[in-house]
Amino acid sequence: RTAIRRLSLDLLGLPPTPAEVQAYVNDQRPDAWELLVNRLLESPHFGERWGKHWLDLARFAESDGYENDNPRPHVWRYRDWVIRAFNDDLPFDQFTIQQLAGDLLENAQPEYRIATAFHRQTLHNGAGGADAEEFRTKAIKDRTAVTGAIWLGLTLNCAECHSHKYDPIAHREYYSLYAFFNNCDHSQE
Repeated sequence: RTAIRRLSLDLLGLPPTPAEVQAYVNDQRPDAWELLVNRLLESPHFGERWGKHWLDLARFAESDGYENDNPRPHVWRYRDWVIRAFNDDLPFDQFTIQQLAGDLLENAQPEYRIATAFHRQTLHNGAGGADAEEFRTKAIKDRTAVTGAIWLGLTLNCAECHSHKYDPIAHREYYSLYAFFNNCDHSQE
């Protein structure tokens, strides 16, 4: 009972039903544990449980985060893409490529374009009087910072203003990465 409960909570984030507990307790097959693990890994809840950690890193939100907290009506497509990627065990290199450059791949599938919403999760200020260029620049800085944090394992924010003697990223290198994102279309949908 304890084993199935712990495994279910760990893999799915949900407790097992009483019927699932009873079925596992009564299962006398020698590979009952392996069968349980495989069944839980095949559950759509697996991607929901583990995808939420990625969505937190990707600063996923269903609203734009500013004054009116306007909804993002199509952002659920990215959330569902992440859940599917986890459930399908998408290799990490493909998971990365599709999110950073899925729209640039040869014969890009529509879901690859959805994956690039990773960098559309920045805050957006559509308030009257907001400076569009200021928020475009903030979005680029956010994309640079989150790319550095997730894929390089580094905080790049210090290099935005100056180089540090012992930092692995210099001021010039920060703006080289910044230039990559500054060269993209940043229009909001």
